[in-house]
Amino acid sequence: MHLESQPCRTRTPAGSEAECAWAMSDFQVAPLTARELARVRDLHAKLLPVQYPVSFFIHLLVIPSRACYVAYSHGSPVGFISAALHNPTRCFISGDSEVSPRLEILTLGVLPAFQHRGLARRLIMSLVNAFKQDPATPILIYANVSTTNTRALQFYERMGILVSSDIITNLYRTLSYGSRDAYLVVGAL
Repeated sequence: MHLESQPCRTRTPAGSEAECAWAMSDFQVAPLTARELARVRDLHAKLLPVQYPVSFFIHLLVIPSRACYVAYSHGSPVGFISAALHNPTRCFISGDSEVSPRLEILTLGVLPAFQHRGLARRLIMSLVNAFKQDPATPILIYANVSTTNTRALQFYERMGILVSSDIITNLYRTLSYGSRDAYLVVGAL
């Protein structure tokens, strides 16, 4: 999927479509570097209720099966995605009998001022394309999403990544204000 070539359209408050005032070329997406680690860690802390240790970010840099992509606007990080590639398994979503790797989204976030501009979709596709061995073969992708995060659940549904589990009770136990339940969302891209 080449996102820059798609027209930018958005809905006005009245419900009609309008051209966006920005373009995807206003944003750059690049792999996390050691130089950017502190800024991306700060962005995670702003956007996610779970605080990740420095070791989480170092693992994204040094473990070959881990990755983090960062979206930048005018040189400042405005979004991120991190993931882990797991050993191949049969793809039960696409129905393929061939063995496929699994890509687990660990974190995904975009600053509110930059949401609804296609950045989260672009981050996901950047990650998928980085790990995909054959463009014609889908890669199984999954994530855990809080049951209360309806916006994220709707976003994943639009991407074709659907709820595939019952509620996972108390999955997020590291929150300072208690725990949260989650769903497993799964798709093939």
